[in-house]
Amino acid sequence: MFQIMLALTCFIMTGCPSPIRLTDSPQMHEERQLPPDWLEISPLDERMKYLEISTRQSLADLRVEITLYKKSQAFHQTGLIPESLLLKMRTINQECNMEFINSPYVLAQKMSPEMYDTLYTNPELYLRNNANEQQNLRGVVDDWNRWWFIDEPSPLSPYPIVSP
Repeated sequence: MFQIMLALTCFIMTGCPSPIRLTDSPQMHEERQLPPDWLEISPLDERMKYLEISTRQSLADLRVEITLYKKSQAFHQTGLIPESLLLKMRTINQECNMEFINSPYVLAQKMSPEMYDTLYTNPELYLRNNANEQQNLRGVVDDWNRWWFIDEPSPLSPYPIVSP
């Protein structure tokens, strides 16, 4: 009976184990869907439908501009793409990434992006729960000592007392 009470007390004091911590945030899930370069994916790729029509048109225009430059004599002489065109490529990639992540269609797939479901755990919550759990476990020893009155010196005299 004593072992059952002890086990039950320990279970109540420690609670359920903390969930396994994943380092992914919900936004990282969407970032994994991002292509490395929007200029290299096909216009028929499913991710293109999440971009605005004007952005898709800018992407198509930039593709044409890159193709024309690669056919030019300047490209055949140097083999390099000018910095202005590289800047446009970086800019359009950043715009496409931000537009994809903030797209209503992508956000609608996860209606509550800040709520963590069974796949995601909040790292701050995990750390706070772990700190509390460690404090509780350290407190169990103090509680146990107080329960058995061994947390302070005995009030009894260390010398034998003889009745007169």
